[in-house]
Amino acid sequence: MPITVTTNGTTLLEAIAACRQLPKSERKITLSEGNHFVGETIRLGGMDSGLVIKGSGDARLYGGQRIANWEPKGDTLWRAKLPEVLAGKWDFRMLMVNDRYAERAHFPQKGFLIHETDFDVTWKSTYEGGFEREPTYEELTTLKFKPADIPTSFEPKNAELTVFHMWDESLVGVKQIDRGSNTIMFSNPAGWPPGAFAKYYQFDKRYVVWNTREGLQKPGQWYLDRAAGELVYWPQENEDMAKVEIYAPVLENVLVLEGDDHNDVADIELQDFTVALSNAPLMSGAFGAKLFDGAIALRGAKNCKLEGLTIKNVGAHGIKADGDDISITSCQIYNAGAGAIRITGSRANIHNNYIHDIGKTFPSAIALYVGATDPNVLEEWEAGKAYTDCVIAHNELHDVPYAAICAGGKNLVIEKNLIYRAMQNLYDGAGIYITFCTNSMVRNNFIRDIKDAPGAGTSAYYLDEKAIDCLVEGNVEINVPRASHNHIGKNNTFRNNFFFMKEKGRFSMERSEGYVFEKNVVVTGTGFEFYDPATCTDFNNNILFAGSGKVIGKSLNRYEVIDEFELPLTDGNTDEDPLILEYEEGKIRFAPNSIAHELGIQEVDVSDAGRIPLKETNNL
Repeated sequence: MPITVTTNGTTLLEAIAACRQLPKSERKITLSEGNHFVGETIRLGGMDSGLVIKGSGDARLYGGQRIANWEPKGDTLWRAKLPEVLAGKWDFRMLMVNDRYAERAHFPQKGFLIHETDFDVTWKSTYEGGFEREPTYEELTTLKFKPADIPTSFEPKNAELTVFHMWDESLVGVKQIDRGSNTIMFSNPAGWPPGAFAKYYQFDKRYVVWNTREGLQKPGQWYLDRAAGELVYWPQENEDMAKVEIYAPVLENVLVLEGDDHNDVADIELQDFTVALSNAPLMSGAFGAKLFDGAIALRGAKNCKLEGLTIKNVGAHGIKADGDDISITSCQIYNAGAGAIRITGSRANIHNNYIHDIGKTFPSAIALYVGATDPNVLEEWEAGKAYTDCVIAHNELHDVPYAAICAGGKNLVIEKNLIYRAMQNLYDGAGIYITFCTNSMVRNNFIRDIKDAPGAGTSAYYLDEKAIDCLVEGNVEINVPRASHNHIGKNNTFRNNFFFMKEKGRFSMERSEGYVFEKNVVVTGTGFEFYDPATCTDFNNNILFAGSGKVIGKSLNRYEVIDEFELPLTDGNTDEDPLILEYEEGKIRFAPNSIAHELGIQEVDVSDAGRIPLKETNNL
């Protein structure tokens, strides 16, 4: 019989200790409905193998504490004294107010400030080692600002800056400000120098200021006044400060599953409860915010299952996992400071999850990130080469600032995922981005509504460095101006995909070779550009319908356009109207007289991409 954990009786720590005395088959814990506050991280190890923790009703596990000692601060604001903040013992970047991820004070309220720092050093590529020279510590810790952008009342001890690069950003504290040179010195180094990539890729040098009084400009916002040792909040119109529930995170991890030298952590299941309130340190998280930890962390785990969890209002990642045969299914993860799921290992099954509104503090976060993809981090990269046979299927992802799905490794299967409104803030990414991977399959996914961007841009599908022998087949993309970007890929195939663009569209390949592009359908409003068709050894039986525009080919020398021409339509390629009767909901149907039938292009149906209804899931 399961051991029941209540909100005012047996604690989770006590229940875990009791289960360790039971046979593996009897190790079961039920979390009762209500808020279960965790004063210290719950740690499960090899001695807990076989344990099942399952929620009953609306069971919630919180890694923070309630802030209740509020008093007025002027006419509109309220404050709560927090001596630990003044002493430097407590710091946080997210706040939960009446179950919502409250907006942190920032300026400007919309858009970005533009800094004046230059870093004009050529980027080669990731596997070629990055920049031509390493940036100096000074270049990583200084930013030149426009005098009118930083008010004289600015308190450096409180302020943090998000400095945007291209595919990521850096969150930095302010050590000091020099008004004579209009320079801000950071308290921690940025991941890249401010100004990196901007000149070559021709985008603005953007940044945002967080956690200052000047950024507190509307109800519902807050900031942590470190200089005064208090939390300041501006209530919304309907909020009674005598009743409002405000919680701040304390723990970086709420739950940790970790083996040791003697025992793997294995065969543990977490089911049907909510995890909220986790903290995140002030640092740069590197590509995909990968350095941040998770509210739930698995380290060296084997055959563990996370099912039916809700993870929300957390400071960094929802789930960060390392290990083999890990299953994450039917979970909802949203309002996360970083990403939803970050997992490394083999044979992961990530299925039927609902992921949205992530990257609240660290917008370079990838919503769903599988595998190791950075050859410049050797200890990560060498292990990552062996990760294999991961399946990412039937997930729904939307409203994410960077890539929705990023994956590396061998024998990946990415299928039937529904993705929309990805790539909201950053560049050089995609709805589905794969890199440093071999023999992987991207099929029957449905991606829509990704806005265009400068530089390497934003695309539906992106096969980046060392993507080799991969197949992209049977996918549907709507309203993504760059259908696909490909960079240093080899022997990859695009077959029977559908790309619908309202105006001009493009498909780009840089420094790639041996591609097959066949039986695809492109429909645009005002033209289509194919960058470097010489990359393709086979380019046949495609429908390239460019509306009122033309189908243009562009030859490249590395990244430079050296020739532009109207693309010859030979080898079965045509610019005829494909006469598509239906496509908006992901189900493709051709008219009986469509040229597609003659070319052997198959109708596809991805209208069922995304989450499977629960009753169907239970029958799997």
